[in-house]
Amino acid sequence: MGKSKFIVSKSKILGQFQKLKQLGLEVSYSVKTFPEICQILEENTDSFFSIHMFQTLNFVKDMSRVWFIAQAWDKELLDKLFEKGIRNFVVDNEVDLETLLKYLEKKNTKVNLLLRMRLKEHTIYTGKYFVFGMYSHQINKLIPELRKNKSINKLGIHFHRKTQNTSEWNIKDEISEMLE
Repeated sequence: MGKSKFIVSKSKILGQFQKLKQLGLEVSYSVKTFPEICQILEENTDSFFSIHMFQTLNFVKDMSRVWFIAQAWDKELLDKLFEKGIRNFVVDNEVDLETLLKYLEKKNTKVNLLLRMRLKEHTIYTGKYFVFGMYSHQINKLIPELRKNKSINKLGIHFHRKTQNTSEWNIKDEISEMLE
């Protein structure tokens, strides 16, 4: 049996990217999905890159475009990320958030921080909330506190959609209903 091959269409990738930009969104491509696409996006768009593992940072040249997603991190990993120049972080739970905030107390630097929020999926396969992220009541409680933190430059919300069918997305309405 032969090896599977994927044929990547640069024009299709860039076309899909433009559809998302037209929705008024900042786009961050999940590197673990198909790392080879990073080069196309990095050279031709203003896309950010969502990275879950330190080892996959080598797929992106410009570390200012990386959003590193916390997953049970510690001081040693944060040291490595800061040495690489990463200052954009996504947290999906309060334990990882607390680890970052304690780390920042000892640093003289600012970071951009996104809180990952659970959104309800609207597909024929699922009508339930996505498993990762914080509930809106947690985020509504955290945002006023985090706004006062001098180590946080920009503060925002991150969400994830399992479907690539943007016609199923009613993002702006859904988020405005969930946030105070």
